[in-house]
Amino acid sequence: MKFELFLLVLLCLLKFHVDCKWGPVREDWFASDTANEIETRRPQRYMADPPDHTKLIPMARYTLHNADWASIATVSVQPAIVGFPFSNVKSIADGYIANSTGIPYFYMSPLDFTAKDLAKNSRATVLVSLEETRYCESQKWDPEDPRCTRLMLTGIMKKVKEGTPEYTFAKGGLFERHPAMANFPPDHDWFVAKLKIAQIAMVDYFGGAKYISVKDYLAYNYTEIDTTLSGIKH
Repeated sequence: MKFELFLLVLLCLLKFHVDCKWGPVREDWFASDTANEIETRRPQRYMADPPDHTKLIPMARYTLHNADWASIATVSVQPAIVGFPFSNVKSIADGYIANSTGIPYFYMSPLDFTAKDLAKNSRATVLVSLEETRYCESQKWDPEDPRCTRLMLTGIMKKVKEGTPEYTFAKGGLFERHPAMANFPPDHDWFVAKLKIAQIAMVDYFGGAKYISVKDYLAYNYTEIDTTLSGIKH
């Protein structure tokens, strides 16, 4: 305690900008300045503002491409909840950062809840939110606010055949977005999967859900990708 008081007096004499009121030494002297500095350095994850809410397909493609993870709903095979809906979080990419396909790709292990469910029933719904980009936060919108876009893709999950151009493309996009995947345990039999989309529903403004043509969604050229180079078949 004597040392702490001595240090406080010394700091005051040296004209440091600290609180010189007598009392217990504060551990948070510089906390506010540090917190502000960290907050200033915290990057925004979206490159540009999202499209206008009336532009449904650009908004859908923007929301998926700028999402790093998705909530994926499956039909459970866990003994205690067989047949119940079950949701899990999975890392996601729809191609390279510069090359968007609109197709959600996943890096999965057969040991995971989701992969076990899909092995029995391949139907799934994938949900991504504009909140992931922090844009909603910047607008002070709650994640449940209709203006904070929610995109729900429903379809059949399929394994991407290893060694194909699409496999190379999809795995490359996943590893670019999620570098930690390169260090995942090698004995977990990882594979690449994709969702073959059957329905696209989106909430991006007041007035209820909108439904988007899968064909038009996939045909939209979001990042000038040449799908013939990646061997992608929708």
